[in-house]
Amino acid sequence: MLIGFKFKNFRSFLSEQNFGFSTSSDRMHEATHLMPTGMKAVPRLCKAAIVFGPNASGKSNLLAAFATFRDLVVHSTSYSDTQYADRHTPFRFGPSMSQPTEFEIDVLLDQVRYRYSMSYDAERIHSERLLVYRTGKSQRWFDRRFDAATQSEEWAPFSPSFNGPREMWRKATRPRALFLTAAAQLNSEQLAPLAHWVEHCLEILFPADMVDLNRVASRIQDGNFKARVLKLLHAVDIPIDDLRVGEQEPSQKCLEFMYARKGWLPIWLNSIFEAAGTHRLLGLFGPLLEAIEHGKLLLIDEFDTSLHPLVARFLVQLVNDPAVSNRGAQLLLTSHNTTLMDLSFLRRDEIWLAQLNPDHTSLLAPLLQSSPRKHEMVAKNYLRGRYGAVPLIRSAAS
Repeated sequence: MLIGFKFKNFRSFLSEQNFGFSTSSDRMHEATHLMPTGMKAVPRLCKAAIVFGPNASGKSNLLAAFATFRDLVVHSTSYSDTQYADRHTPFRFGPSMSQPTEFEIDVLLDQVRYRYSMSYDAERIHSERLLVYRTGKSQRWFDRRFDAATQSEEWAPFSPSFNGPREMWRKATRPRALFLTAAAQLNSEQLAPLAHWVEHCLEILFPADMVDLNRVASRIQDGNFKARVLKLLHAVDIPIDDLRVGEQEPSQKCLEFMYARKGWLPIWLNSIFEAAGTHRLLGLFGPLLEAIEHGKLLLIDEFDTSLHPLVARFLVQLVNDPAVSNRGAQLLLTSHNTTLMDLSFLRRDEIWLAQLNPDHTSLLAPLLQSSPRKHEMVAKNYLRGRYGAVPLIRSAAS
């Protein structure tokens, strides 16, 4: 489960930004929207959060920060110099262009808390550290820093609690590679849970990922998966009676939809005849079901595009329903749909705002920062500009 994510000097975000699923003391939707952690420091976590804000305010860049962090952890040992340099996309105005980007992730895995941080630029990794909490006190398993003055890398002593051929892993870590990646790939059992979570339990979907039905088509021959997809379609009032994989051209698979009507033979239609919203739903169902089944963190950019507001609510409610989702799944979504900005549907600490400042820097802030009342008409006040993070509309004639 994700506790929090910090980042700095990434794309439109210059200053340090803090996103988190940790909760306030608010008891609204306590039985459905929150997960207990067993930790005194962070006793509960939210299951879902939605980020609202104007176009070009940085919402997609927030998800891109997660995606870049994931790519570095998974692939840093295999990048070419050019591929590695391309991962450094700092704020491009002023001296920040030559400064490192910083990431820190805070996760809870099997009652062990991991706080892992890194900083890097286009030339090398500048710092990397892992703090592990098995009890209340942290263990610093490893810590490396690049000293620009001496052009040398300094390593703090490894923790006695961190086992294995640590010096071999250190020597195998190149300047442009992460120690976490190298050690995990060289079979560090203690780092395996964190590396596995980043690679397999952190999934990011951008709009282009949700119009490609190949992912659904590849799984639809699994009868159990197909039955669950059909059940979800019927739950949102889409009367598709069956799904199958057909061949549009030799070796090219396509998804086909069957409609049955009393007194008529069933009709199979190619996916090109289906509505954009149906395509979108099918593109979401696979990742959403996987997140629920395996306790993943799923990030979706503009998740409700082409979806009816009630359907969008239904998707979020799937994760918040303890009878459906009880393995630690979490959602982080971006949206412009203010009908979701409803305190009968979301907690106040599940609503986040992104805005772009006049100096072109983005800021991410929780709605709680504006101290909304418990039963406030949040959507109405948001559109009135009470909390910021709305576009300033000017006359086209001026």
